[in-house]
Amino acid sequence: MDILIKEELKIPCKSSEGEFRFLCPICNEFQTAVNPVTNPARCFRCSKNFNTIDLVMQVQMIGFKDSVQCLNNLYKNILKQDVRRKALKNFTAGILLKRL
Repeated sequence: MDILIKEELKIPCKSSEGEFRFLCPICNEFQTAVNPVTNPARCFRCSKNFNTIDLVMQVQMIGFKDSVQCLNNLYKNILKQDVRRKALKNFTAGILLKRL
């Protein structure tokens, strides 16, 4: 959820008291918290609960299908970055082993 908020939706966010907080798109307050286990977010000021689809729909003002597509694209990009990162790590390890 934090990658979605920070990098994709570009919502202002901060860590406070060990909690990841972001600016609520409904009431514009930092009274939010993300549950790291189940991943939904809640604004304690306006009492709105957000899952990832709801959050994308609200911030980008798009419908359900477009929100799901946006999240699907984000997931694919994260997977590609992870594969590239692992390939680079393996390549670097291979070079180091050859030098030994």
